Amino acid sequence: MRRSPFLIAAIAASAAVIAATAAWAGPTVSGPNGNTQSIDVQVRPKKLSKKVLTPASLEVTTLTTSTTDPNGVPVPAVHATIDFDRNMTLYTKGLPRCDPAKLQSQSTEVAERVCRSAKIGSGHAIAYLKAGKVYEVPQTVTAFNGVPKGGKPTVLLHTYGTTPLQVSLVLEGTVSTYGKEGYGPRLDLDIPLIAGGTGALKEFNVKIDKKWSFKGVKRSFISAKCPNSKKLKARGAFTYRDGESLTALSKQSCKQAA
Repeated sequence: MRRSPFLIAAIAASAAVIAATAAWAGPTVSGPNGNTQSIDVQVRPKKLSKKVLTPASLEVTTLTTSTTDPNGVPVPAVHATIDFDRNMTLYTKGLPRCDPAKLQSQSTEVAERVCRSAKIGSGHAIAYLKAGKVYEVPQTVTAFNGVPKGGKPTVLLHTYGTTPLQVSLVLEGTVSTYGKEGYGPRLDLDIPLIAGGTGALKEFNVKIDKKWSFKGVKRSFISAKCPNSKKLKARGAFTYRDGESLTALSKQSCKQAA
């Protein structure tokens, strides 16, 4: 039987999602509402200077499921606070900004066109959507440098998917400095409800790898160094619509450059 190009593309996309899920590294925590939560944070390259900040990429993946819902649909998260290791920094000077209003209800193609110069990364997601039955909707994630709030940088995460149903979201996060417990940068991220709260995000992945030049100097959105412990840690505190919350941890090893 001859398969259509659309079917082949769908199978390939599904395989990529399965492979990404299979590579999951973050430990899972469970809550009284049946939700399970994981977070995995990876900095590349693994070989970093011991003392000097090195340009790097940052990949964050979260996974939210349920042990009590028959379809695995969790109580949706409405907020996430992600703390990154104190040996990481964020730099945004000289980088164009994107107004979140330009991204609302837009496709990935339109979002990238209207905020192309502010793009800082990309990824994928899976959203649960209830419409008679439960659908899993693959999403394309695009990250942009947003307009600062109160002098603090913001990050915009635009998601868009159309198969089998259309879902579009804009997640807006504010970056601050936590500076306690071995953590440094903190991202506070508001998560809009899907279909009035009947849907939920299952998996969310984004890789930030933006590099540019500012005043003749090469810059990187993310920079990091490898401490004496040769470990970089992160944590994510997730608050759900019913008021319950879970905190998941992530840790990766790093190597010190000579």
